[in-house]
Amino acid sequence: MTALFHNLLTLCPTTNAETPRTAVNMSNMAPGMYFRQEVLRMTGGILLFYITYIILLLCSMLLMAACTWSGSSIILYASYQGLSGTLMSLLGAVIILLGIMQSVFILLFLFHRHKTSIPYRTVVTEKEQPVLFDFIHKLVKQTKTPLPEKVYLVPDVNAVVFHSPKGIGLFADTDKNLVIGLGMVNSLNISEFKMVLAHEFGHFSQRSMRLVLHVYTINKIIYNILYENKGWRNAIIWLSNKGLIAAILSRLFLLMAAGLHFLFRNMHELINRQYMRLSREMEFNADEVAVSICGTETAISAMRRAEMSNACFQQLLQKVSAWSHQHRFVRNIYEAHSMLIKYHAKQHSAPLDHQQLPLYDDDQFSTTVKSQVQFRDQWASHPTQEEREERYLAANIPGVKIPQSAWTLFHNADVLQEQMSQQIYQLLAPEATPEQWVSPDDVIREIEDVHEQYAFPVQYNNYFDNRPFSDIPGGRLEPFSEEEQTLYTLNTLYTKDNRQRIRHYFRDVQDAATLHAIISGAIQVTHFTYQHVQHRSQEAGRILEKLQHQIVRDEEWLHKHDLLAIRYHYTFALQQAMEAATSLQDQYRSILAHQSRAALLNEVTGMIVEHIPAFAGNETASPQTEAALRTLRQQADQLQQLLHDLLYQHHISDLWEPELQQRVTHFIHYQYPYLQENMPLPEELEIMHEISAVVSDHYNNSITLIKKDFLYRCLDHSELSIPH
Repeated sequence: MTALFHNLLTLCPTTNAETPRTAVNMSNMAPGMYFRQEVLRMTGGILLFYITYIILLLCSMLLMAACTWSGSSIILYASYQGLSGTLMSLLGAVIILLGIMQSVFILLFLFHRHKTSIPYRTVVTEKEQPVLFDFIHKLVKQTKTPLPEKVYLVPDVNAVVFHSPKGIGLFADTDKNLVIGLGMVNSLNISEFKMVLAHEFGHFSQRSMRLVLHVYTINKIIYNILYENKGWRNAIIWLSNKGLIAAILSRLFLLMAAGLHFLFRNMHELINRQYMRLSREMEFNADEVAVSICGTETAISAMRRAEMSNACFQQLLQKVSAWSHQHRFVRNIYEAHSMLIKYHAKQHSAPLDHQQLPLYDDDQFSTTVKSQVQFRDQWASHPTQEEREERYLAANIPGVKIPQSAWTLFHNADVLQEQMSQQIYQLLAPEATPEQWVSPDDVIREIEDVHEQYAFPVQYNNYFDNRPFSDIPGGRLEPFSEEEQTLYTLNTLYTKDNRQRIRHYFRDVQDAATLHAIISGAIQVTHFTYQHVQHRSQEAGRILEKLQHQIVRDEEWLHKHDLLAIRYHYTFALQQAMEAATSLQDQYRSILAHQSRAALLNEVTGMIVEHIPAFAGNETASPQTEAALRTLRQQADQLQQLLHDLLYQHHISDLWEPELQQRVTHFIHYQYPYLQENMPLPEELEIMHEISAVVSDHYNNSITLIKKDFLYRCLDHSELSIPH
């Protein structure tokens, strides 16, 4: 690998540094006029906040001066009244205090500092990574952007740029820094890595990046006012206990503070909605810079590989986190990550290139059926993958591919990977110590074993995947007629077309829920598209009515086809013996009972999660907490009954770990105070939530295994069981 370090950069595609990027026709890619409009809107929103805040500061100063003058005058006048002026002096002091406190409320949070830290960010220097920095130097010349002040490495599948948040940066240029995720390096070849960095350097050239610092500062001020005000609240509580007059004045001040909270919350929503729109356009603008240098094909492959790689990395982190608590460690997480990427590609039938990186085409990348209801999410800070690909394709810019892995730009890559792996463990499990080193092969083998454990037989073409079995009528099933026996086989019942229709059905159900949200105002949009046609939000009701008719038709078809499928297997079982057919039918009905119980448990878990936040920070009862407490008591009763039923179904509970069995048994027999009349303690709510969520997860996995066993049994009652 080291032999490539000195010659590798000569392979990189270069663009004449004297050729302006505007020479490339990008008119179809990033509408500059719209970008400038968003910058103007964002600038106006920021100016509105600063003007509003300055006006509030001036009013606050005037009010404090008025309160100070009034209070001092009252105290001075009271000093001539002898003993009878004591109450007047107290009133004057309260007025002065009120003026000071309201000024503190407005002014103090402007200078409050909320410290943030990123524990695993590591600085690298040109001396440590000469090839990487040479690569960066050449790229900044191509993008015509300033060199980053510092380059950081992090473990993630990510790359970002940021400005150092210094006060002067609000009004002048400040340090620009680059962050490179080693998970991203692990996923891309050199040309794709160049595309990612060129996109980030495209942000460096945007003057609108300074607006990001303003938004950061404004959000920090608003956050401090709304949430970092414990000392101020304690002062108000202290004041309210100092007599009737003080209580009245503190109440007035609370009303004024509530008004200010309302104002700042709405300012926060306005500014951030504008920022999200601007951020999307900034992403498009940075894409324009990157694609003009690297080309359309490289841009698409980089984005697809990074997205799939990130999904693999998150899955891997869950695995290594669980193993670390068992004191089992992987020395090089990135080696395991590469193996998981290849395993994921194999599962999606994606071929690998010479560098063992997956090649995703449209079908392999888009494995799910996309929603037909699309709208611009006002809170989305990044464009969707589809939007970006459309612009890449519209640009249609050729590029030169450099297939070598991006790791060839890094000196001592193996050592770097192991060092970053150690930092991941310090973050995930700081107290854990390695007692067993696990090889990356073991990681993939366990992931593969889990996948195979829950995978349904391939003969069903994913027909039963990720959905419940349909209900069947009571009594004995009706076997196939002679005509039906000639019509239906495994291949005709479980076709890919049938599976696709099922996917469309569940997509339509989700689309109907989205349209409901648009109609109710939960999703606030003026326009949306349905089947690639734009509609006004007022048309959602008409489209929903039409969609619901299609949902009803598909639901009826699915129930009929599921019944047809089970009758097919029932007929073959009946040809063997009545007992076999009856047992098959009873097993299907048992699965239906498990499904109903699991749905109820999932609903209980959801209700618990929904109502627990009502108790956050509330130490005393209120109408809100009392209503939530009534609901929790009902859900706790239902949860105890469900857990009791599951605990004594040994084919379910025997799959639980002994610790979980003990916790469930304790929960069933111990009457927690929230089931009585007391306010719940945080740890009690946490136990209730954890048990319901863990058992629900285990139960759903158990049902999957029961279904798998049933489906394999059904293969024994099919044409496959007929000897040839």
